[in-house]
Amino acid sequence: MSVLANPSEQQGLWVLQSHSGVQLQDAGRFGAAGAGLTQGGAVDLTAARIANALVGNHNHVGSTCPAVIEITLGAVAFRAEQPVLVALTGAAMPLLINSQPVQRYRTLLLQPGDLLEIGYSRAGARAYLAVAGGFPAPAIGGSVATVLREKVGGPDGQGKAISAGTLLSCSAWQRPDPQISLPYHQHYRHQSIRAIPLIAGAQLEDLNPQLPQLLTQRLFRVTARSDRMGMQLGGEPLPVTAQQLYSEGICLGAMQLPPNGLPIVMLNDHQTIGGYPKTGALTRGGCERLGQLMTGNFVRFYWLDVADAVLQERQRLYLLQQQLDAIAADWQQG
Repeated sequence: MSVLANPSEQQGLWVLQSHSGVQLQDAGRFGAAGAGLTQGGAVDLTAARIANALVGNHNHVGSTCPAVIEITLGAVAFRAEQPVLVALTGAAMPLLINSQPVQRYRTLLLQPGDLLEIGYSRAGARAYLAVAGGFPAPAIGGSVATVLREKVGGPDGQGKAISAGTLLSCSAWQRPDPQISLPYHQHYRHQSIRAIPLIAGAQLEDLNPQLPQLLTQRLFRVTARSDRMGMQLGGEPLPVTAQQLYSEGICLGAMQLPPNGLPIVMLNDHQTIGGYPKTGALTRGGCERLGQLMTGNFVRFYWLDVADAVLQERQRLYLLQQQLDAIAADWQQG
């Protein structure tokens, strides 16, 4: 059993049920790739920021994001040992307090002894649980983001998933439930077939002349081999010319094309260098949408030039900031 708070004080949330996909995440760590440390962080950072805003944790699209629990596919349970204000966003996972269904995307005040259960996802791969005041944890490289492969981040800084039997320390909530919520039409909307923009890379022209057209014509399926490191796609293999490439730096959203002709898109825990040829890269918003797809869901790509991609991302972040500001205004009025 891992205890991350004083057991005699019984503060925070006891983890009753968990698995390797339940991890502490924030916006990720940056500037450490030269040392071999990847960025990590919440795959759906939009959902993580909204969860934080709902419980009153200040965050801005251009700043850090207080730590949240990223829950992949569900099946987790907690028991409150003190009054705790929480909110759950992201994938549509059944949410229950003391066996009674409650809503996502709103504040929920847990009392000591309350049981919070999150069931298997009905739509979407990842949900985010935030608590008022955040989850304190030691920062490694300026972030508490968990990366299992690199053994960094997480509640104790050792890069471990949140296991059953852990007591997660958090602040006690001493006021009534502020009843802050996000309108239903602004909740995450899952689509089993996603159209996601792709920005062409410098190596694309050298791979195969037909590749740009084929990449946008074909429908790819998310395979069970996908994880936080990368989304491995299935379908009809793409033609790829064998190349001898030196390993080079690789970024979030990069699409690699290995010899089997089936794309791999890098997600938050991607390696810092790679030797497969790259067709291009997704935007951050595209990575978030791709990262919410479940095994068996489909994705289709379309080309987007750099200028339009930058404009699209600016508009996405502007709308997100409007959501965060509206939630903050609700807090001020309350």
